[in-house]
Amino acid sequence: MFEKYLERINGIAEFLARTPHPDQVVDFLTGNISPFDEVSVSFRGVVDPDGTIRCENIQGFSKKEVITTTSFHLSENRPISVAARTQKITWAYSATVKEEFPDFFHFDKFTPWQSMVVIPVGLIRVYGFSFPTDHRNREGINSYIDAISSLLKVYESAWDLRSTVGSRSYIEESEVQPLSERQTRILDFLKDGKTNK
Repeated sequence: MFEKYLERINGIAEFLARTPHPDQVVDFLTGNISPFDEVSVSFRGVVDPDGTIRCENIQGFSKKEVITTTSFHLSENRPISVAARTQKITWAYSATVKEEFPDFFHFDKFTPWQSMVVIPVGLIRVYGFSFPTDHRNREGINSYIDAISSLLKVYESAWDLRSTVGSRSYIEESEVQPLSERQTRILDFLKDGKTNK
């Protein structure tokens, strides 16, 4: 199983190192984040200064327009809000979600999911992934998600830098945004299966 984790981490690291557009990232992660060959629902949100969390990118819901026009708030008791507020990776399970997160709402009851993980990425970004199977008892799944979290943090930093530069020619000249020496070291450690510690 750990070989599969490392294979997925390596593939995701190589994809994110090219600093693709967030729409491409969410689309890629929908088919590649699960190490168990299942398609997930992928969400990327932004936390506004007033505490509103709004969807910026989503892939996988059949009723995308509903969630893209819906906003959450940091004060709510939903997996996305809790992860963004506490800055901790948050798991939810369909069987217990209403007890653990009373504000949770199924946007599309026809989209089957058993487990969901929400990953805060800095103070203003949050990613959520819903899986059709229950990952609660999967050996090593938390370390795997920690590695994905680290990759997303490096990606978002690179994307922010690329976006901040604002130079059209700079972006056009470089299809692959070079990573810093430290970011490259971190990616190498992740590829080798090292933990955050």
